[in-house]
Amino acid sequence: MFGPTSSKRHPLESLALLVGLAVAGGVIFTVLALVAAKAIYPDTNMLDAIQGLGPNSIGYLKLIQIFSTIGTFIVPALFFGWLESGSPSYYLKLNSFPILLGVLAIVILFAAYPLLDLSVTLNKQMKLPESLHWMEEWMRQKEDEMAALTKQLLSADSPAGLAVNLLMIAILPAIGEEFIFRGCLQNTVWRWTKNYHLAIWITAFVFSAIHVQFLGFLPRMLLGALLGYLLVWGRSIWLPILAHFTNNATSVIAAYIYQKNGQPLDKLDQPQTTNPIAYIASLFITGFLLWQFYRWHKGRIKEEEEIYETDGERLD
Repeated sequence: MFGPTSSKRHPLESLALLVGLAVAGGVIFTVLALVAAKAIYPDTNMLDAIQGLGPNSIGYLKLIQIFSTIGTFIVPALFFGWLESGSPSYYLKLNSFPILLGVLAIVILFAAYPLLDLSVTLNKQMKLPESLHWMEEWMRQKEDEMAALTKQLLSADSPAGLAVNLLMIAILPAIGEEFIFRGCLQNTVWRWTKNYHLAIWITAFVFSAIHVQFLGFLPRMLLGALLGYLLVWGRSIWLPILAHFTNNATSVIAAYIYQKNGQPLDKLDQPQTTNPIAYIASLFITGFLLWQFYRWHKGRIKEEEEIYETDGERLD
């Protein structure tokens, strides 16, 4: 099974391999994190840290989170890329970064924010049937637990704390989650379905579900789909990484400003607009920008076909 044999391996085998690497990496790096945390914070344990007990609980949790992200997402994705193709940079599309498309990706993200806000509102209004009331209660309990943990991780009262939060919540997750979801999972699902739209939306569904924050499931799935199209049409993993980083960094910086001004972090979960005109404008502007992004993609394919016809080679 080991070695660069993607062409021989069934997509389901690749999927099982990816899950196995992610689980193994997560376990190994979590153990390493616990050892490091015990050495740095000898008077704190995991249970106390989760409950916010003790002066070192936040630092303890942040250390675990950083190790976990690296071990669950970044290292397994790089190893998986090597096993699938022999070159992680080629498999994950790390070799190019079209700067103009990077700028456009950020503009598209900000243009889509009102639509994402609307999806947040719609998601929170969804109700399960009475027969599934127990599941809805469980989902809300998990949501509350994750919200409380997120507030702990967002705590920062200095520029150094802000820098740590940007690393932990913006930089590492943007790289790791895009590597594992868009770079590995989406590509594996595409090999199975031969339909990149289906691969993008299946991956976006898994991406949202794995966060176990069900009241934010719809906006996170839509964001995941947007990131998937940025990769397929832009042909560079750096584009969804940049957009993902921008999205997370915006929240981290906003949380820092709120704390410096003595405002509650609950405001981060509130939609920034409820104006129907803003939703309509967001729809048209986002659609137009995505169309321009797609046109660039089609233009590049045409250009490659011309090169292929002329030189007998096709660029990737």
